[in-house]
Amino acid sequence: MGTHDSTNPSTSHSLNARVLWGRFLLMAASRNLLRSLRRTMISLLAIASAAAAMVVFQSFVNGVKATFRHNVITSNYGHYQITRKGYRKNESDEPFAYQILGAEKLRERIESEIAPLTFFAQRLIFYGLLNHNDRSLGGVGFGIDAAEERRFLSLVQVEEGKHLADGGAQSVFVGYKLAAKLRARPGDMLTVLVTTKTGSMNALDLEMTGTFKTGITQLDEGAYFIQRPVAEQLLRVEGAPVLMIGFKNDNELQFRKQLDKLVADYDSTLEVAHWKQLADFFDNTMGWVEKQVLVFRIIILIIATISIVTVFMMGLMERMGEFGTMRAIGTHRQSIAGMIFLESILQSTLGSLIGIGLGIFVVTVLLVNGITMPPPPLMSVPFHVTFKIPWENIPLTLALCVLVSGGAGVLPAWRMARIRIVEALGRNV
Repeated sequence: MGTHDSTNPSTSHSLNARVLWGRFLLMAASRNLLRSLRRTMISLLAIASAAAAMVVFQSFVNGVKATFRHNVITSNYGHYQITRKGYRKNESDEPFAYQILGAEKLRERIESEIAPLTFFAQRLIFYGLLNHNDRSLGGVGFGIDAAEERRFLSLVQVEEGKHLADGGAQSVFVGYKLAAKLRARPGDMLTVLVTTKTGSMNALDLEMTGTFKTGITQLDEGAYFIQRPVAEQLLRVEGAPVLMIGFKNDNELQFRKQLDKLVADYDSTLEVAHWKQLADFFDNTMGWVEKQVLVFRIIILIIATISIVTVFMMGLMERMGEFGTMRAIGTHRQSIAGMIFLESILQSTLGSLIGIGLGIFVVTVLLVNGITMPPPPLMSVPFHVTFKIPWENIPLTLALCVLVSGGAGVLPAWRMARIRIVEALGRNV
């Protein structure tokens, strides 16, 4: 008693009738779209424009993030930096108390036990005066492994003369704005005056091999590079407090746990810092970018929804007499609403697919070389952005566009289903 019998003839007939009616509505919706190609094309254009805009904008954002990430890593950080514990907090008070000796042995262990390195360099940072003729200016000096850094750190570009790696051992490479203030040109002799580890003064005459430009105002106006062995001699120290490393695999986080363990086993006074820990502005900047993306998406979807509803309503108003006739011969309101909603779903799906394809075409063909953006804050040179298609987000973009565009057909469907028969038939007169 009371159990549902799926084999009941009346139940089976009712189910078949619903399936047939659904198929009829789908066929009717498809025919209606093909019957008036002008209206359909206008609707598809509105939907496709929104989908294409989302793909292009997300590709731009992905390109900005990838470019920014690459610039940060190859500007001043590498993938990881190894220092002695306490160096970051106390370097200004005790700049030469955290030197690391035997760096090459550590490099050999990393490459043999973890993965090959594409970059390994030691850095010695100090403050001193640069003197040329009667002019003296303070600046930040970097004792670097010039040949190693030039292979990996791409932000430093030669402005005039030669790179430090192409000069002799007794050379200095100066920020172009700092060199302009000193009125120095490549080939001139500069005197570097520093305070050594013991507190005494020491000076060295070096030939300016060239000037560099990074686009970072602080570096261009107040930094200079010399070879690390020369810096050690000048400061009377041995070793460097900062080791910078870069893995060949760009997914450097996969090596984090192994690297932490290896460095701790090698010397418990050492610690490893990932570039994001050092460049904390990166996450803040990317968080700001993601918020802008969200706002832009919302704006696109709002504009698209208004446009699609308007286009749908215009097309449906032209068919008012058709709906009146359907109501007059006994077609239920739900059936009319269902047919209109199916039309909107079909259009939104097709339009979204066309728009995504158009967006991919724009990115891969028209914008294949990327675009050049104005200088960001604290920088003085433009940066180039290559668009990167968000392949992993394409299904989400499609679903979002179909949902919004299809949902935009709910209001027109509801309004057309509730219109009075007499008023609708009057449109045929």
